[in-house]
Amino acid sequence: MRKMQEAQGLDQLIEAGSSGYLPLFYQDWISESFADKNEVKRMSFSKAAETVHRIYGQIERHHSIERKKTAIQALQKDERKEFVLSFMKMVEYRALDRLKELH
Repeated sequence: MRKMQEAQGLDQLIEAGSSGYLPLFYQDWISESFADKNEVKRMSFSKAAETVHRIYGQIERHHSIERKKTAIQALQKDERKEFVLSFMKMVEYRALDRLKELH
């Protein structure tokens, strides 16, 4: 049951991200995470999904977005950067999947 709730919450955040709404992240985190373009290109979807599920599992017990952001802020800088990149990779795949459905 808990895994199902985690999946639903994460799915809603990814869906919101594919619409351009990213409540978990400050703009500075996104900018600093995308500073190295090569790192973005190298990440596979499976690694991104693994990272997102692992870190989201740590923060999903917090019920409000602000508390989740505080928990993300407490991560090491490299771990937060990896989470942001991984989350955005999942958002990208969701958006691309939606485009395929339109054609």
